[in-house]
Amino acid sequence: MSGIQNHDDASWSDLNYDVLFLVMMQLGVIDFFAFSRVCKLWRSITLSNRNKFMASKPPMLMYISDCANNEKCFLEDFEGRKFKAILPHSCGRICVGLTCGYFIFYGRETRDFWLVNPITRHELHFPYFPYFPYDYCESRLVGILVFSPILSRWVFVMSRRFDHQILFSIAGKGTWNHLSSRSPILYIHAFKGKIYTLNCGSYSLKESYLCEMRLNPKPKLTLLGAKNVQKYFFFQMLLSSSENLYLVETFSKDSYKVHELDLGEMKWMPFEETRDEYAFFLSSLKHGAAVKPESWADQSQFKREDDPEKRSEGTFFTAKLWYFPHECLNINLLQE
Repeated sequence: MSGIQNHDDASWSDLNYDVLFLVMMQLGVIDFFAFSRVCKLWRSITLSNRNKFMASKPPMLMYISDCANNEKCFLEDFEGRKFKAILPHSCGRICVGLTCGYFIFYGRETRDFWLVNPITRHELHFPYFPYFPYDYCESRLVGILVFSPILSRWVFVMSRRFDHQILFSIAGKGTWNHLSSRSPILYIHAFKGKIYTLNCGSYSLKESYLCEMRLNPKPKLTLLGAKNVQKYFFFQMLLSSSENLYLVETFSKDSYKVHELDLGEMKWMPFEETRDEYAFFLSSLKHGAAVKPESWADQSQFKREDDPEKRSEGTFFTAKLWYFPHECLNINLLQE
């Protein structure tokens, strides 16, 4: 009887750490947060292993109502389970993108930006945006969030497709700065401590070029000598895995072509040798990622298309908005 009584009174914190870790790694993203609230030990395990856990999970779908009503904002995993997202300052705003785990909300009336991370609930505010006319199309906005060690601050960098300006605002400064480009800008992307832009050719809108943007010591845009300049098709975007930078060209709704940048040779290469190792997740809100499904704890959630005529180059998943757990705790730390 006494043994049974002791068993009933046993604390959750007395469970073996290694066993708890194995159990935690089998959870979905939604259950992970419930797991972290059980007791101090379990919270400690989740905090010390958040990056490893998030990297093992596939992307999630994000649903945000047009009116940005918090009651209708939620994440959904591959198993169909839903997690209500707390998105402060989203009411009355439109989501125009995703960067480094933060949703980018733009106020049509106030013309300012709130960036909100639904996992950490961290948020950043960037001020009134005076550079574009009132009637511009929000769907053309592309923004990225980076952290500058020199400034010790977050920097929000953005542009509008086919414009000649890049705008950036330093968190807490309350102002916007601009950098002019000789050629129209198609896309901006942060990768391995650098900011890259994809530009239309100066003399031909049918070609695209890669440039590097630096903030310090003085903002400037430098044309990179990337060989094999790409022909410009219906839509181009830059996306990356943890190791590589890719250029994805969209020919039609279900037709894509991928090029991988050889950073050593500074040359765009056809993505062929390792294309079957990756799944490409593309969002209509201009954000995507290349992920190796082998990194997921449960690979049964990932289904390949067996028909080679439908697979294009690699495996593609498209949605209005994908959310990437592996990005939500990362920081685009600039190498300055």
